[in-house]
Amino acid sequence: MSGRKLSLPKKVAEMGVPAWNSQGSVRHVLQILDQACQASTVEEALEEVRGFESLGHLIWSYAYLRMLHYKDSDLFYRLLLAEPSFLMPIVYTPTVGEACQKFGTLPVLPRGCYVSLTDRGNVRAVLKEYADDAMLPKGADGKPECQCIVFSDGGRILGLGDLGVWGMGIPIGKLDLYTVCGGFDPNKTIPVIIDAGCDDFAPHTNTAKPKQAIRDHPLYHGLKQERVKHTAKGTQVNSAYYGEESLIGEFMTAARDLFGQGCLLQFEDFNTNDAFPLLAEYRDRFLTYNDDIQGTASVTVAAVLGGIKLQNPSATNLLEELRGLRVLFHGAGSANLGSAQLIISAAKMPKAQVLVTNSRGVIWASESGGTYRNEQQKFVAQEGEPKGYDHTDLVSIIKHHKPDILVGAVGRAPNCFTQDVVKAMVSVQDEKSSEAEKRRPVIFALSNPKSQAELTAEETAIASRRAAPSLGRGRASTAWPMLQAPSALAR
Repeated sequence: MSGRKLSLPKKVAEMGVPAWNSQGSVRHVLQILDQACQASTVEEALEEVRGFESLGHLIWSYAYLRMLHYKDSDLFYRLLLAEPSFLMPIVYTPTVGEACQKFGTLPVLPRGCYVSLTDRGNVRAVLKEYADDAMLPKGADGKPECQCIVFSDGGRILGLGDLGVWGMGIPIGKLDLYTVCGGFDPNKTIPVIIDAGCDDFAPHTNTAKPKQAIRDHPLYHGLKQERVKHTAKGTQVNSAYYGEESLIGEFMTAARDLFGQGCLLQFEDFNTNDAFPLLAEYRDRFLTYNDDIQGTASVTVAAVLGGIKLQNPSATNLLEELRGLRVLFHGAGSANLGSAQLIISAAKMPKAQVLVTNSRGVIWASESGGTYRNEQQKFVAQEGEPKGYDHTDLVSIIKHHKPDILVGAVGRAPNCFTQDVVKAMVSVQDEKSSEAEKRRPVIFALSNPKSQAELTAEETAIASRRAAPSLGRGRASTAWPMLQAPSALAR
């Protein structure tokens, strides 16, 4: 890594990796990790990581595993494959959220390629340097072999907001997930961060509580500037991603030229306003997809269908059953908008039965205006302004529209599924006229990490029992304990 200049964070490259890692707190963390990571077998590594895990704070376990990957990547993956249920929540969600918030305070290690705004016109050289340094195997055509690149700009990391280049933990963790669960060759993958600036404490951006300095942190190694944006179709988007000099276009073209058309280029954790138009622009030109829009949507809809099967085990046509229900998506980020679009377009659910909220309440549209913020929200908007109830209050919305399914992916409203919300969902079923129509409501909380979750599975069970004292006497009287985060399977 010492010879790398182009594919490192620019501040790290200027100082040099040894000098960067010699800074006060980073030096001490590096010394601890280096001394603690001495394993040569899976059993020894498991013992070492459990030692950190016993402290009750998984960020040290995360840091240890990064060091193990650096020292012996083969042992690292053998360890993950030996204990995936224990280690994947450390390597990826939920621990990766905190890891990204503190990523720059950890030592800089070789894994991860950084593409900056200052690299425009030279992105191919950046990717080639990283491929050469990481020693990607060469194919018969002499090109480096890369099966998958996961790339993010850190603009909307989980439910934590804009973390800029510190979001590198997400591409790294996602590729580890693909290795363990999908069989990808880790030696043929590249985690990438696009450095287009960081908005830090801007409104609706960094949603972590308590607020934490990212861009202004002394160890932030990305561009210390706000993102340059412009308005397109009524929404703010990153200017560098569009037009003839698009950084994203150059990056994707360079990746395809270097690694061939079979290299999957995956968008990850871009801000919603950029995620949808970028996917629309490139999905038919490259082997690409957006996990937050498409991956989370597919898992969410599958989980909804699974809930319907639990409600009615004899059902043979789950999509037909779904079309007879009402769904409320609370939150209008990439996950919920993607799920709503999938349920309408692919599952053929009538739009009138799909309700989506944003910060203004129920999203609606009319000829004179509405509460939608972008074209994707307009697609799922209700026709006409809601009247006769408070369309900004979740309990009021539930009582008026009577949804059978509630999906939360707000990202910045932890614990917003209160006992009153669960009680209202249960009451919707209890009010139905016939027993045949009554169902256990399906409630999902998708926001990651757990600190941002709308509620937990345990809280759902407690709230449902309080909402329905007759628990166990009838199938309609209980809220189905929702999955803590079905999105974690897609994320």
